[in-house]
Amino acid sequence: MRPSRVFRLLFRIFILLLTLSVTVVSILGGLSALIILDPSSNNIGVDYTDASFDVDFNNLTGELTAFNFSLPFNITNAGYFDLENLQVDIKIGMRYEHINYTLPGQNDTIFKKFFEKHQDYGTIIKGNKGLFNFTGDMSNIISFPNATKINWYRTPPPDVEFFANFTVGLTYSLGLHSLAFSMLNISIGDYSYL
Repeated sequence: MRPSRVFRLLFRIFILLLTLSVTVVSILGGLSALIILDPSSNNIGVDYTDASFDVDFNNLTGELTAFNFSLPFNITNAGYFDLENLQVDIKIGMRYEHINYTLPGQNDTIFKKFFEKHQDYGTIIKGNKGLFNFTGDMSNIISFPNATKINWYRTPPPDVEFFANFTVGLTYSLGLHSLAFSMLNISIGDYSYL
């Protein structure tokens, strides 16, 4: 056999083994995703009962003086590979009726994004459960409307409605897959002055 034929045969065998290994890893990655994301398995849990959302205003100036946000959650890695580079982004906005003092009677309902935070959680080894706490404070506030410009007597209530966008991203299957999924415009609460 000529050396060029031997080289081609070895190269084809190498490509076949590489293709098979990537295919097996991809199939196991897909099966892992189904196992982890199965709604009946409780592999992803958000503990709403321990969540806290504290907001405080100065009653005279209407400015935001304190803000703390905490949301515990857990992820069980029931798959075949490690969950790497787990990242969570949360953006919170509010919808309220803005009082226009320059044109009385011209109040507009507006939506304003006021909170944004990105947090990295690292790696969850396969078979382990990660317990995490997403937190935010005044340093994550983009801009909060002055409370004196919010119509606290809006009908029908509530006076202020809060919405959130959640994005979770991770790398899986030995770095072959990068996943991100989002939940958009999730109502997380409301507030009425009266």
